[in-house]
Amino acid sequence: MFNILLIKLRKKSRKYPIKRDRYGKSARRRAFDAFDRGLKPAQVTDELDISPRTAYRYFADWKKQPTKLELSYQLAKAIHKCQPEVENEVIERLAVKLKLPKEKIVERLQKPWALKQLVRGKWSPEIEERRIAKSLARLDSALQFLNLYEILGVSPERIKTELDRLEQEARGSKQS
Repeated sequence: MFNILLIKLRKKSRKYPIKRDRYGKSARRRAFDAFDRGLKPAQVTDELDISPRTAYRYFADWKKQPTKLELSYQLAKAIHKCQPEVENEVIERLAVKLKLPKEKIVERLQKPWALKQLVRGKWSPEIEERRIAKSLARLDSALQFLNLYEILGVSPERIKTELDRLEQEARGSKQS
């Protein structure tokens, strides 16, 4: 019963690999750079040879980010690389600002995308707590749903079929 739920909750993997240019930049990164230069999505479509739908999706994502995010990230990365002695001071200031222990800051900084997340402002403990609470609420709802079906005597195969049907309906309504 719970295996069906876990299969449905598992995040889908990427359908196609990320295509990179000769400098290692993805189309998304190049589009963001173009938007930073003031280009519009229609111009980016022609320049990068991507679909208009993709260009507008990238533009919407770009608008949600802080101004000049990539420049800030590159600057933070360069300072971190050139002046490692500043790292302890940065850790102390982050610990005070985020009200987290220094060990937690060091642990987070060791993750691959930590610096980029920090520049984006995604290190706030409240954001993480809300994300976890939302995930737990969704899981609780799903478990209640499965519990109800189990009480009603519905077979696991029938539940899986119904979940597949609902997923197909949801995908159909998103594409319309």
